[in-house]
This record gives sequence, C-alpha cells and structure tokens, in this order.
Amino acid sequence: MFGFDVENRRSGEPRSRRARLLLSYVPDYAVVVAMAVLWGLLSNIEPFHREFSLTNKSIQYPHKDDSVPFYAAVLLCFAFPLVVILLWTSVIRRSFHDMNSGVLGLCLSLVLNMMITNTIKNLAGRHRPDFITRCNLDTENASTLEPFIGLLNTSICRQTDKHLFWDGMRSFPSGHTSFAFAGFTYLSLWLGGHMHIGDRRGRAYKSFVALVPLLTAMLIGVSRTKDYRHHWQDVLAGAILGVFMGWFGYHQYYPSPFDNSEDTSIPYPPRIPEDEPTIAQPSFGLKSFARVTGDGNEGGVPVGSNSGSGTSPRGAAADMAVGEQPRYLAHMNTSTGSVYSQQYGSQVGPRTPAQAHAIGNSREALVNPYGAH
Repeated sequence: MFGFDVENRRSGEPRSRRARLLLSYVPDYAVVVAMAVLWGLLSNIEPFHREFSLTNKSIQYPHKDDSVPFYAAVLLCFAFPLVVILLWTSVIRRSFHDMNSGVLGLCLSLVLNMMITNTIKNLAGRHRPDFITRCNLDTENASTLEPFIGLLNTSICRQTDKHLFWDGMRSFPSGHTSFAFAGFTYLSLWLGGHMHIGDRRGRAYKSFVALVPLLTAMLIGVSRTKDYRHHWQDVLAGAILGVFMGWFGYHQYYPSPFDNSEDTSIPYPPRIPEDEPTIAQPSFGLKSFARVTGDGNEGGVPVGSNSGSGTSPRGAAADMAVGEQPRYLAHMNTSTGSVYSQQYGSQVGPRTPAQAHAIGNSREALVNPYGAH
C-alpha cells in the first residue's frame, strides 16, 4: 500500500490482525477525503455562461436567504446520520466492523454525490430563478438591451461579486437536494437493515423510523423552490441522483434490507480473514448471531459441533449448517463472562445463498444478544 508494508512492522515482526485490518482501510478514507476536497473546489471554478432572454419570467424571482443554509444541510445530512451510526454500533451493537462499514459507506455516498453534482452544475450553467437579480441588470435600459432576434449574454450584467454571480448559474441539479437524499437514503437503508424491516412481519414503527429521514430530505428539496434557488426540475434531478448515490454507497458494504435470506444488519465480511478463533482471543469487531456460554458451549452443544442431533435450540438443520462452516468468535462480555459467536461462510467475500439461507432459517431459534427484531 503506497510502499508501506501492511503485513510486517519495521522490525520485521508480523503485525496483528487488528493493525492489518485498520491499515487496510486507510487508503479508502484517504481517497474519500481527497475526492471531497477536489470536487468541493469546483465551486471556485467559473461555470458555463448560458445566454438568456429578458422575456423568461422563470429567472426573474427575487434573491432571498436560504431556509436551510449549507452548514445546516451538512449537519442534517452528514453529521446526524454519522452520529446515529456511531451510537448504534458502539453502544448497542458494539462492533467496530459494523461501525467502519457504516461510516465508510455514508462518506462514499456523499462524496460520489458531490462529485457528480458539482461537475454537472458547472457544465450545465443553468440559471437560477433569481438570476436576473444576481446579474444586477441595468433595468432602466433593459428594454433597449433585448434584441429583436437572439439572446442576451452575461456581458450586460453589472454584478461585481463573482461568487454570487457565478452561483446564479449553478441551478441544475440541486446540490442541497442531492446531498440530502444521498445522506438520508443511506440512513434509511441502514436503519431498515439494522431493524430487519424486510422480515415480513410488517411492524409499522419500523416503517416510520426508516422513512422519516426521506421526509426530511423532501422538505429540504421543497425549500429550495420556495427560496427561489432552484426550478422544480433541478430538485427532481437532485433527488433522483441522491437516492441512487445513497443506494449505491450502502450496497457496497451491506446486503439489501429487504433480503429475507440472511441477517441484513450484518455488513459484508472484513477484508482480512479472522485468525484461528479461541475464547481468549475474541475477534475484532465481528457481529454475532447467538450467545454462547463462557465454556464455549451454545445451549449445551459445543460451538461448531456437527452432531445433527437437534438437541440444541437451533434444531438439527441449523446444527448441520453451523458444523459445515467456520465459526468466528466476536465480542466478549467481561461482566457476564459470555462470548458472542458468528458464522461466516467466507471471510473474503459475500455469503453464498445457501449459507445465508441456512443462517436465516435458524435465526429465529437463536438467542439474539441485541434484542428481538
């Protein structure tokens, strides 16, 4: 990685799995930060100057203050989802892997959305509804400026504030709207997956909790039209773009929240395989399906046993499924002495449908350490 030895220390001794796992994600965060800075600088680049007509009433609205300033949009669409993910994964789930996947997916969604939105804004050069006001046109002589055939260009504008003037030509698509939908779509999917909204039990409160973030994004989008910052087409395009970016970023790290074949709250496996599990060496940030006792037994049956007797709470089919795939230990509860266990068919890629189906069928019979769905 960039000439840096991830596997070994300078002394030549091999690094621990925890260190290797942390270092493996450093390039991802570095790329995300670099792209955020790079595409954020596009706001300082002069956009395309589109010609216009004074007969176009849609660009003659007054210039108003933002109902949702940019800093408020950042707090709502980035900081709030980030806090939710950090609290859930550190207090309720207690999983570094889930935390890292959730945070990195959120950042990826927002930065990809910023990249596409800012690029299109400068290339399109569409005028905002308040463009004429920003232009500071000589209204006294406006009637003599409009040609009988043809359009006007920005050379007739007297605005000296370049930032205000150039921003008036960045209407398409709506950046506030795309940013809001990217962040809140990701949060909706993340909450839906962690609440198991696709478990086919139809609990109403889950729907409200998962979809309220999208309502917030809609309100932000509507505010952009009433502030005369965007045309409705700009808001619609921003919403579509943001939804896709939120969906794309989420599915880089998590399965669909409506996938009933497996536990949708579990991110895809870590990049570095788990070391040989022991009770004394719990895994680093892997989530669990069931609680096992301090002696390594689960419901009176040794972990990973392939007895198939069906004497454990899981039943024979679940015991067989567990015995055929590696078992990885996760968090150790020092107050109770209990250890949490986890099943992964593969540590380097998505779980196979057969393995996921076996896990999904046995999930109801297992004791969930994080509460009922």
